[in-house]
Amino acid sequence: MTAGIADSEKVGAFLVHSGPGVKVEETWNTMGMRATGSHDVILDDVFVPDDEVIRGVDDEKPMNPVPTEGILLHIPACYMGIAYAARHYAIDFARHHQPNSLQVPIAELPNIKRQIAEIEVDLITARSYLYQVADRWDQAPEQRSLLKPELGLAKYIVTNAALRIVDRAMRIVGGLSLSRALPLERMYRDVRAGLHNPPMDDIVLMNLADRAIRESEETRTSLGNQH
Repeated sequence: MTAGIADSEKVGAFLVHSGPGVKVEETWNTMGMRATGSHDVILDDVFVPDDEVIRGVDDEKPMNPVPTEGILLHIPACYMGIAYAARHYAIDFARHHQPNSLQVPIAELPNIKRQIAEIEVDLITARSYLYQVADRWDQAPEQRSLLKPELGLAKYIVTNAALRIVDRAMRIVGGLSLSRALPLERMYRDVRAGLHNPPMDDIVLMNLADRAIRESEETRTSLGNQH
């Protein structure tokens, strides 16, 4: 874990094992992401020996010497999985659900087909961009420092697409989607958490705007130097 070092402005990293003075207080009581169990860890006069200090007061190395932006790809990948699951469930439901008032399953209805098509548009678009950014990260390590805006945009695109996909899936299934006996209500709760995983939407958009403005200024300067 990381913690401030007394009488210093530095942040240290420590290995803290379960033992005397270490207590987990089960405070995690959220609408979604319940399985993550991100409870509070209470430390009461816990001693950490020198050989379990990963980064101490005399360590001048940066906390993260290796670029870690790539780990941001696992966040949109998680919500892509939820989107796929919601899509599969809704389409399977539509193929088999036939109310007494209809002669065919609801999958044959034009309005349901439109909802399914809109799910496909969001899913294909989000997946394509996520895979493209992941491939660029793998294929061009020397360019990784330039990919931060794209990594943030991948999270923005996928998470917001997943929200829309789950919403449409619930519209297809109808009132049954609210039942806790079915998986869609859990998908709805979990996918909402994506809005609160970093980077935040506003930060992503601000970074993109800043880059566009900077590139415009550089282009103008370059054109001016040619005259």
